[in-house]
Amino acid sequence: MKTRLTLLLLIALPVSLSAQRLQGRFVTSAYAWETQSTAETAVSHLYGYQTLQLSYATEDLQLNTYLQGFNDFAGPYKNDFQLRLYNLFLKWRNIGGIGEINLGRQYIAAGAGNGVIDGALGSVRLWDSKVRLVGFWGILAPLGMKAEIREDGKDNSLLGGQIILEPVPEAQVSIGYAQKLMKAPSYTAIRPDSLFNPYPVEINPSAEEEQYLSGELRVDSPNMLSGYFRYDFDVNTEQTARFHLFVRGRVVENLWLTGEYLERQPRISFNSFFSVFAYNEIRDYELGLEYALASDWRFFGKYGAVSYGDEDQWRVTLGGSWKYFSASVSTNTGDDSKISALSLNAGYPLWNRMLTPTLAVSYASYKLSQYDELDNALSIAPGVVYRPVNWLSLDTQVQWLQNTIYKNDLRIMVRASYFFSERLDIF
Repeated sequence: MKTRLTLLLLIALPVSLSAQRLQGRFVTSAYAWETQSTAETAVSHLYGYQTLQLSYATEDLQLNTYLQGFNDFAGPYKNDFQLRLYNLFLKWRNIGGIGEINLGRQYIAAGAGNGVIDGALGSVRLWDSKVRLVGFWGILAPLGMKAEIREDGKDNSLLGGQIILEPVPEAQVSIGYAQKLMKAPSYTAIRPDSLFNPYPVEINPSAEEEQYLSGELRVDSPNMLSGYFRYDFDVNTEQTARFHLFVRGRVVENLWLTGEYLERQPRISFNSFFSVFAYNEIRDYELGLEYALASDWRFFGKYGAVSYGDEDQWRVTLGGSWKYFSASVSTNTGDDSKISALSLNAGYPLWNRMLTPTLAVSYASYKLSQYDELDNALSIAPGVVYRPVNWLSLDTQVQWLQNTIYKNDLRIMVRASYFFSERLDIF
């Protein structure tokens, strides 16, 4: 992979060396809390994160990377540093005026094909970009996003492609295919022989396979109608895997009607052990109204239901938002359970947005079965965001929770973010 990146960089560098720009973001954050592992023992945690995002770009060439370091400085796994590499890829745009290619570690989101791979993503634009052909192949990223490439890539891979049509600016249609192979690592287990004497046996699972066809339709006319339709077909089981429809249309001025329907099967690999069990499909629908009052006020109401085979659940949600404040109340009822919840979120900028106090409050009353008493849960999270300059942000938040399990659960989060963007003249 390093050799391929180097070769592609050497080929692409002469294409465009003007308008070079280096952008980056450094984010340092910490998250601390104490948990009760037993009745007499408490364990403290101090999670530390260091995130780095870098991008070097010319007119047609761009190198991106996003990585994160993590450690629990106070918990049982302290000093066990982890490095997570989320992406590191080279993007070469405008190849021959119609093509684009990404090479390296990257996230794929192409219909039914999704996942992080070490590989390539290419696309070609035709007929004034009204038709786009996309193809991708790569080895699945290792567990924990380690900065290494799997050795068993032939059994852990993702390949596929899409045809995307955009006949008019307000509509887009796509058809795609994806195949994913996933193989669990080998392990040793104790098994009995013919005389019931235990002996170690190496278990080498076979690679599990997913294979899907997908179709999508997007419509976006901001002043009248917007919608989304998606259909996934499981090639291996020859069954519908997902059916999703969402529509938002204007009834009269400032009044909008929304509707959504989702039907899906559990995403279980065809030759997985879990595929032998009986399972139910999930059906979810929701109808809603949205109303805008003046320019800053929004109100909405939604009614929905979800079916889990033999059980059904109904929900009603009412809420509204202002420029600096939002609130909602909801209730969910089913055959055996019930939950009612209230949430409030506020943030008010002061001194030309240099200081922004924030507050999040939520309260819930619930029971898990018809025989249970009602339980209550309350959470309060005050915070503040300090941005003295555009390139520096300092955030902190205190999170407090009280419920039947934790009487006083207190957590603290702090974060510092630094951003820079520089024009360079290296070449």
